Amino acid sequence: MDLERAGESINIEKLKARLQKRFPDYNFDVPAPPDTKCKAPFYCEQNEIKYSDMEGNLYCGYRYKLTDEKNPFTWEWKVCHALLEPVDIQAKHKEDEVELF
Repeated sequence: MDLERAGESINIEKLKARLQKRFPDYNFDVPAPPDTKCKAPFYCEQNEIKYSDMEGNLYCGYRYKLTDEKNPFTWEWKVCHALLEPVDIQAKHKEDEVELF
Protein backbone atom coordinates (compact mmCIF):
# COMPACT_ATOMS: atom_id res chain seq x y z
CA MET A 1 0.00 0.00 0.00
CA ASP A 2 1.57 3.29 -1.01
CA LEU A 3 1.36 6.52 0.98
CA GLU A 4 -0.57 8.42 -1.68
CA ARG A 5 -3.54 6.09 -1.44
CA ALA A 6 -3.42 6.11 2.36
CA GLY A 7 -3.46 9.89 2.37
CA GLU A 8 -6.51 9.99 0.12
CA SER A 9 -8.56 7.78 2.44
CA ILE A 10 -8.05 10.22 5.32
CA ASN A 11 -9.38 13.55 4.14
CA ILE A 12 -7.40 15.96 6.29
CA GLU A 13 -8.85 19.11 4.73
CA LYS A 14 -12.40 17.93 5.43
CA LEU A 15 -11.51 17.14 9.05
CA LYS A 16 -9.79 20.51 9.42
CA ALA A 17 -12.88 22.32 8.06
CA ARG A 18 -15.13 20.49 10.55
CA LEU A 19 -12.86 21.34 13.45
CA GLN A 20 -12.61 24.96 12.29
CA LYS A 21 -16.40 25.17 12.33
CA ARG A 22 -16.61 23.67 15.81
CA PHE A 23 -13.73 25.77 17.25
CA PRO A 24 -13.73 29.06 15.29
CA ASP A 25 -11.28 30.91 17.55
CA TYR A 26 -8.50 28.29 17.40
CA ASN A 27 -5.72 28.58 14.80
CA PHE A 28 -4.95 25.06 13.55
CA ASP A 29 -2.00 26.18 11.41
CA VAL A 30 0.21 26.85 14.45
CA PRO A 31 1.86 23.67 15.77
CA ALA A 32 1.41 22.80 19.42
CA PRO A 33 4.30 23.65 21.76
CA PRO A 34 6.37 20.72 23.06
CA ASP A 35 5.38 19.15 26.36
CA THR A 36 7.51 20.35 29.29
CA LYS A 37 5.95 18.21 32.04
CA CYS A 38 7.79 15.01 32.99
CA LYS A 39 5.60 11.91 32.95
CA ALA A 40 7.63 10.14 35.64
CA PRO A 41 8.68 12.96 38.00
CA PHE A 42 10.25 10.64 40.61
CA TYR A 43 12.65 9.20 38.06
CA CYS A 44 13.14 12.24 35.84
CA GLU A 45 14.62 14.34 38.67
CA GLN A 46 18.08 12.98 37.95
CA ASN A 47 17.62 13.45 34.16
CA GLU A 48 20.34 10.93 33.41
CA ILE A 49 19.02 9.99 29.98
CA LYS A 50 18.81 12.92 27.58
CA TYR A 51 18.67 13.40 23.82
CA SER A 52 18.53 16.39 21.50
CA ASP A 53 16.72 17.05 18.26
CA MET A 54 18.06 18.61 15.04
CA GLU A 55 17.52 22.14 16.38
CA GLY A 56 19.43 21.51 19.62
CA ASN A 57 16.52 21.27 22.08
CA LEU A 58 17.27 18.93 24.99
CA TYR A 59 14.63 16.30 25.87
CA CYS A 60 14.23 13.71 28.65
CA GLY A 61 14.56 10.17 27.37
CA TYR A 62 13.75 8.25 30.53
CA ARG A 63 11.82 5.03 29.94
CA TYR A 64 9.20 4.00 32.51
CA LYS A 65 6.50 1.38 32.95
CA LEU A 66 2.93 2.63 32.59
CA THR A 67 0.33 0.40 34.26
CA ASP A 68 -3.25 0.08 33.11
CA GLU A 69 -5.88 1.58 35.40
CA LYS A 70 -8.28 -1.34 34.93
CA ASN A 71 -5.71 -4.12 35.31
CA PRO A 72 -2.70 -3.38 37.55
CA PHE A 73 -0.85 -6.45 36.27
CA THR A 74 -0.57 -5.17 32.70
CA TRP A 75 1.96 -2.52 31.79
CA GLU A 76 3.78 -1.09 28.79
CA TRP A 77 7.00 0.83 28.25
CA LYS A 78 6.69 4.60 27.66
CA VAL A 79 9.30 7.32 27.14
CA CYS A 80 9.00 10.71 28.85
CA HIS A 81 9.94 13.02 25.87
CA ALA A 82 9.59 16.18 28.05
CA LEU A 83 11.40 19.31 26.89
CA LEU A 84 14.14 20.09 29.41
CA GLU A 85 16.07 22.95 27.81
CA PRO A 86 14.89 24.80 24.72
CA VAL A 87 17.61 26.16 22.48
CA ASP A 88 18.13 29.91 22.27
CA ILE A 89 18.08 30.55 18.52
CA GLN A 90 20.20 33.70 18.66
CA ALA A 91 22.88 32.05 20.78
CA LYS A 92 22.89 29.10 18.38
CA HIS A 93 23.46 31.40 15.39
CA LYS A 94 26.32 33.17 17.21
CA GLU A 95 27.98 29.81 17.92
CA ASP A 96 27.59 28.83 14.26
CA GLU A 97 29.16 32.11 13.13
CA VAL A 98 32.16 31.56 15.43
CA GLU A 99 32.62 28.06 14.04
CA LEU A 100 32.51 29.31 10.43
CA PHE A 101 35.19 31.95 10.90
